[in-house]
Amino acid sequence: MKEHSKDNPHQDIGKKKYRIRQNYNIWVEYDVVADSASEAEEAVLEEGGIEKIDWKEGFHDMHEVSVYANDWNTDYSQDLYNTKKVEECVPYEDNEGIYYDDPEWTSDDFRWKEEE
Repeated sequence: MKEHSKDNPHQDIGKKKYRIRQNYNIWVEYDVVADSASEAEEAVLEEGGIEKIDWKEGFHDMHEVSVYANDWNTDYSQDLYNTKKVEECVPYEDNEGIYYDDPEWTSDDFRWKEEE
């Protein structure tokens, strides 16, 4: 093996070391059971968030605060919160009657009892 010299430098000589910071913009959507949009947003502030780019989830009033979707790019022209109602828990209903002891979740806004 030949010794390194000016005419035969180590293969790393002349290379550079770079420290690169890459930033990511992310968004996350939570499904939250609450009495109002402001209460749902408060639940996400308290129970949601980011830990090591793992989506944090939790419970609010014995209901799960769960991630619905996420993306790595965001649109800063949007408001901080883009809150919309996606489901409501309503009494089960059939031809025999309405059963208030047997609730079900529905995304059918015609069946919702409360307007947002």
